[in-house]
Amino acid sequence: MRYAASNVTTAIMFGLTVYLMVARFKSRQDWIWPLFYYLFLVIYHQSFPGKLHPWVVYLGVVTALLIRFEFLPPRLNNAVRTIEFLGLSFLAYSFFRAVST
Repeated sequence: MRYAASNVTTAIMFGLTVYLMVARFKSRQDWIWPLFYYLFLVIYHQSFPGKLHPWVVYLGVVTALLIRFEFLPPRLNNAVRTIEFLGLSFLAYSFFRAVST
């Protein structure tokens, strides 16, 4: 592993992604911090093009907004949370792969 600015930033994003995955189970739905995470994720995606799949990034943004404003019925809300968790898992894998190579 090289110590470059992009690797350090990627490692920080990996840590934030894992933290968000754990915190989503323990926090309320109207928690504001996931929206800040996705803001930083979009900035990261624009700063380092090609490291992340764009559909996963923007799917995460949409699911976070749907969860945040909690107007969904419970079954659909659980489906959206599952989709977000799968997207976060893919992002964590992508960040880990980018740092470890």
